[in-house]
Amino acid sequence: MDRKCELLVPAGGPEQLIAAVENGADAVYIGGRLFNARMNAGNFDDETLRSAVDFAHQRGVSVHVTMNTLLRDDEIGEALKYAAFLYETGVDALIVADLGLGKRISEVIPDFPLHLSTQGTIYSLAGVEAAGRLGFERVVLARELSLQEIQTICENTAMEIEVFIHGALCICYSGQCQLSRYFGGRSGNRGQCAQPCRLGYRSLTDTGAEAPAPLYPLSPGDLCLIDHLGALVSAGVTSLKVEGRMKSADYVGVVTSVYRKYLDRVCAGKSGRVEPEDREALAQIFNRGGFTDAYIRGDSGTELMSGDLPKHGGIYIGNVLRRVPGTDLLETKENLPVSLGDGVEIRGTELCGNVVTYCRKTKGKLHIGDIRGSVQPGDPIYRISSASQLAAVRKTYRHTGLDGGQEQRKTRVDIRIIGRGTCITAIGTHESGKRAEVRSGAFEPAAEPVDLERMEAALRKSGNTPFFIGRIRFDGDFGMRMKASQMNELRRRLLKEVADSLIVRRPKPEVMDFSFVQETQPRVMEYYFYTWERFLQSRNVLPSHDLPVVCVVPLAEYFRRFGEVGDGVNIVPYVSNVTRGREETVLRENFTEICEICRETGVYVGNPGWIQPFRSAGVPVYGDYGLNVYNSQSQAALDMLGVRFSVQSLESDDRSNGAIPLMTLQHEPEGRYLVSERYGVLEKVERPWSDQTLLVARDADKPSEDRLPARDAGCEVFRYYWK
Repeated sequence: MDRKCELLVPAGGPEQLIAAVENGADAVYIGGRLFNARMNAGNFDDETLRSAVDFAHQRGVSVHVTMNTLLRDDEIGEALKYAAFLYETGVDALIVADLGLGKRISEVIPDFPLHLSTQGTIYSLAGVEAAGRLGFERVVLARELSLQEIQTICENTAMEIEVFIHGALCICYSGQCQLSRYFGGRSGNRGQCAQPCRLGYRSLTDTGAEAPAPLYPLSPGDLCLIDHLGALVSAGVTSLKVEGRMKSADYVGVVTSVYRKYLDRVCAGKSGRVEPEDREALAQIFNRGGFTDAYIRGDSGTELMSGDLPKHGGIYIGNVLRRVPGTDLLETKENLPVSLGDGVEIRGTELCGNVVTYCRKTKGKLHIGDIRGSVQPGDPIYRISSASQLAAVRKTYRHTGLDGGQEQRKTRVDIRIIGRGTCITAIGTHESGKRAEVRSGAFEPAAEPVDLERMEAALRKSGNTPFFIGRIRFDGDFGMRMKASQMNELRRRLLKEVADSLIVRRPKPEVMDFSFVQETQPRVMEYYFYTWERFLQSRNVLPSHDLPVVCVVPLAEYFRRFGEVGDGVNIVPYVSNVTRGREETVLRENFTEICEICRETGVYVGNPGWIQPFRSAGVPVYGDYGLNVYNSQSQAALDMLGVRFSVQSLESDDRSNGAIPLMTLQHEPEGRYLVSERYGVLEKVERPWSDQTLLVARDADKPSEDRLPARDAGCEVFRYYWK
């Protein structure tokens, strides 16, 4: 295998960016001061971002900036101006989730590369192609895909494909989660996720009995695909992405260095077999109940989950023998792998731990401390942090800042020296192809030519620059007198010019003030049903609020049973936000018949991949909640794909809208109900036509004769989700 594949690493702040660059990242992704999905990270103000981009570019590293939240109409103008600043600054690509923002950027700054975030919920080749038609050149695939699905997409598209390979996993399809917003008012789609999925839940059966399930049934372990790099590269993936813009520089440095090592190996056709010490390094810096390869091999079982610990698990290193009487010291086996400065945690009846400040062998045993709390003989000991690991990784990035320092990562510069008369021209060619040139003043003529070996030695002293000197070539005559200080000055000037040539500055695009006109639609009362049976049970008791009533039903069931509808009932069938599995099979195997049935009613489509097939078949297409239409420009983007109208994003819905979809999962938790002391009860919706698990709030409001469901300003479709 001889193929280049990008290693894309997160940087939540300047220190993390330096750690990523110095440990081998090909590209970094960062958040600025506006509209990114990790607004609680350190992020970059405008001045620091400009310095960060220059620092990375001078070291051969690309910079992608996240603008991956949903936007209101009144925010799009500011977002466009910020995108113009990023373009001028030299940012290499924008990662965008909002289709409307992507549309406007592609119109205003057409040569600014756009990557569709994993928040776009793209899981199929058709979805990738739809993203391409909207102006995106790269798609970050949903994390739920198998290697075979990834390979099929890569083999059949010219689009760039990006895949997550390491870090935290969301249990819900990205972009389809409302849990944090619904219960706490902090929307993940708006960059403020409070992670209620990491809390404990009791799992109950239909009868209310306890179901055998982990305490944290919505908390997956951390993704680790270090063993699958060769397969992903062979599949044709463009970019391998590490998650973690909230993580420390230490984490970024360790993870980057390990993945750099094995990615280089597999790209060079060598074995990607992971050495035990590298696997341990990844686990030591952070793991959540161990690691999982998630869905890369297909469906994932219980090993996907973090178990009974939703935080850093550390590494198990041994057990407590006893507490030394009258002290805060614990006695363990003599060979326990622990040192001063390590962080340890004892997991017995309670969690307790500390940084090891005492570590001494005594009579064939090891005493460590200070550890307070209830500890019993036999309690397991976990090393949460390793002082030696942290010291080693900090040596890779704490020697420099964004303005330079003792550089470790260096890129190659070849130099050509041309002597003519008593003047010298120095040409530096960077490994990227960028070229710089400087000329000397006139030197004194000399009978003896300059000692070229001495000049070469002076030219190779690249010092605290981000460069090392490759080939040096001398052409012409050098019959001149040249001091060592003059040689050094020539080198310094040349390398500065090379560094400046790597800084990208573009003309700032002109961004006009953005205004919008909210188009109103006819007022309609919609009832959305998760199953056909629930529709049949409820169709005669639907409050109309003196509005036309439309029943929105699953197409996978409707096409077989549309004859049961009866007179006077308006139906629009829907394709769900994720169709992988049974629903996809039903749609594909019966597509001709389905289209014949739906040409009168039209069809709601919840993901981009099914828009074009229905439109090409002459079926009216409407956008459903899964498309996350949160502004007028998103609807305008979908208009380009042939979508006539879209229902509003769930971001505007509340309990009055009924049992709105809170999470769409590929994984199925045990039990029927998940009970949280803080948030109440989540309920799994049984959908016999789907392979995905849908969670809703059990206590959602009942449909009211007196009050219409919530809807966004300007949207005249009042929708109620009927459980």
